[in-house]
Amino acid sequence: MMRAILVLFLVLAGSSDALVKRWIKYSDYNDADNWGGLNRTPCPTDTINLGAVQPVSVYIQSNLTITELALPMTGEIILGPNVIIDFPSNPANVDPSCQGATPGQLAEFQVQTQEWFNLNNWEVYGSLADAQEGDVSKEMSVLDIEKIPCSSGGDTTGSYLRDEVLFPEDHSYRVNMGTQPLTLQKLNLAGKAYTSTNPFSDFLNTVSGKSQFNPGADRPTVNIGGSCTDVTGCACGNDAMMTVICAAVQCQVRGLQCDSPPTPRGHCCGVCGAVLTIGYGDNFNFQNLQSYIRTQYLQQDKYQGVRTILSKSAVSRAGEVQLVLQDDAPGSQNGQTAAAMAQEVKDTLPAAGLGITAVDVQASTKGTGPSGQTGGRMGGGQIAGIVIGVIIVLLLIVLVAFFLVRRRSTPLELSLPKMPKMPKMPTFNGKKSLTNEFEMGGATFSNPNFDPNSPDHFSLSYSGVEDLGSSKGFNNPMYDNPVEDNPMYTDTSLSGTMDPASVTTTPPTTPDGDTRDGGIENPIYGLDNLQEVVMDAEC
Repeated sequence: MMRAILVLFLVLAGSSDALVKRWIKYSDYNDADNWGGLNRTPCPTDTINLGAVQPVSVYIQSNLTITELALPMTGEIILGPNVIIDFPSNPANVDPSCQGATPGQLAEFQVQTQEWFNLNNWEVYGSLADAQEGDVSKEMSVLDIEKIPCSSGGDTTGSYLRDEVLFPEDHSYRVNMGTQPLTLQKLNLAGKAYTSTNPFSDFLNTVSGKSQFNPGADRPTVNIGGSCTDVTGCACGNDAMMTVICAAVQCQVRGLQCDSPPTPRGHCCGVCGAVLTIGYGDNFNFQNLQSYIRTQYLQQDKYQGVRTILSKSAVSRAGEVQLVLQDDAPGSQNGQTAAAMAQEVKDTLPAAGLGITAVDVQASTKGTGPSGQTGGRMGGGQIAGIVIGVIIVLLLIVLVAFFLVRRRSTPLELSLPKMPKMPKMPTFNGKKSLTNEFEMGGATFSNPNFDPNSPDHFSLSYSGVEDLGSSKGFNNPMYDNPVEDNPMYTDTSLSGTMDPASVTTTPPTTPDGDTRDGGIENPIYGLDNLQEVVMDAEC
């Protein structure tokens, strides 16, 4: 129980008293990430090149066997305790990772410059001893902007937090600190503690300083010393770098397991739990509030596991502090204990006599997906997927609507032309076969084709069209207007005459030798015999 209380005290004290921020990226020889695409440290038979154009600092932690080594143009090589570099005449690749390495293969030292304001380059601890140990299980929970050493932009009034920074021993570094002024409480480098500005400024002007901090660029401005003196609390001062800091954060990787997570001021992502904005008036003391939260709430068994971050923001309204509550409950329960504690704090804190005037709470809700893992803020990939899905659905709707409208305006069936109505066949007075007389409304005419006294066949022979003369055709007894009385045929533009003598009646012979009921020979088409046509008409 005493250890739990101590840890909770360190968490709460973090935003008022200085924390220790440990740098974790190195420019060491034995780090495989610093050798480009080689994916290993150099082998004894490799040709090693440390000759960078910009200044470089390389720390060698263990003994080396090297065939050929090109030193950097500007910079330094730092040998660890009792390290020996051997240059044998016939080196052997005894390391298993070097089996099969080609002799003379080039190995180039390609260490990357790391950014001061990248929160992935830092770890936060409650004491220098913990930071030197580097045990991540002891790392503190802080806001994202507080994971980087709090900087007041050169402020010397004591209104901002000033952190202690640790660059561990037995390593070398390549850090871009930027050009904006930094203000720290203390800086530890290579086993030496800098507690004032001038000594560290002198170091920055050495070869080692130029090789490790802002290499190839202007010297950084770093003020060292002082601490927070405002009894109502001090802001971190990194708010102006919020956009730069959050650019290195991927919220979806944090795996929130709740719904509607609130986002604290100074944090890049939402949290499962609650965010309380606490207004204060006269007689408010930041340290007193820390102690009250620890003794009145965190020591209750029902709130075991709740983590707190008490902070003050440089961009919030005057007279406000922020309290963030989180817990480690699994699945959909994540954040529920913290939310319950937030409600109790809201109900009881204003009456505690601490100068608190108001408490506003924003809390996450229980996760609704499987194991609550659908909760939390959606990542960029999820949002993009939803947008693309909506666009596809809208396109499908538009296409379906287009085809429906087109189908209504243009029938799918082909529009065929209507056939003219056939005239009604004349009534044959119940006769079942064609005879020599047709009765048409009382008028009759004789058909020579069926006249018993006429030949069995009536045929036409045409002698030519050279001279038709005045003959335009022949009379049809079915109509009342003979040819000579029909004005349609008064046109005499046709030349040629028809010789009545050329019309003969000869019985045709069918293929089977039958000469009955024949047809008409048409001299124009040169058909010798027409097929017999028999028409049965039934009334």
